[in-house]
Amino acid sequence: MSRPFATILLLASLFVAGCDQFKTLTEAEQIARSIQQEVKRNERGLDALIAAADNTTYDGFAWRRGERIQIRQRLTEGEQQGELQLLAEAEAPEIIATAVANNLPSFSIVRYQQGWLVVFNTYLTEHCQAVYAYAYRGQLPEVPSCSEERFAETANGQCQSPITANWQLFKEWFFAESLVAEGNPKCISKAEQGWRVSGN
Repeated sequence: MSRPFATILLLASLFVAGCDQFKTLTEAEQIARSIQQEVKRNERGLDALIAAADNTTYDGFAWRRGERIQIRQRLTEGEQQGELQLLAEAEAPEIIATAVANNLPSFSIVRYQQGWLVVFNTYLTEHCQAVYAYAYRGQLPEVPSCSEERFAETANGQCQSPITANWQLFKEWFFAESLVAEGNPKCISKAEQGWRVSGN
């Protein structure tokens, strides 16, 4: 084989290998990357926001610059125990001040176990699951690591992937049973295999 031809083959193989590295990300991968980048970009600001929230007795905050803050408290009794109730009169100026001081123009955070969830996005998997994707400030020792196999095998579940020492990418998913009634063939197939929403 002549040297120029061998060089062309080598360059072609390198080009093909390079193209593989630039393949399009799935929606799940895009959302995961976005959450990881956002946490790493302003981890100090998010830490400050969580610290301010932790100093309150409330369980949830949502705010967008220029709008009134929404504050929620988890119900501790009755049929709706555990659900978050919007409080009409509550104020939290220290939360807004912390967000402004740390360049956080909007946020939605919820107390969860021993830490806080930062709400980011939802998406639908190819296995007919609605996935809620969060950044979690704290440790979740009982939650397994995320993998594609876990989604393929489990109708409903939770998983995590580390972002930094203190932050995790946390996902919680449920079988999208409502899409069965809409005639989605993938969801119908999963329902026929016995998949149901947790508790059903």
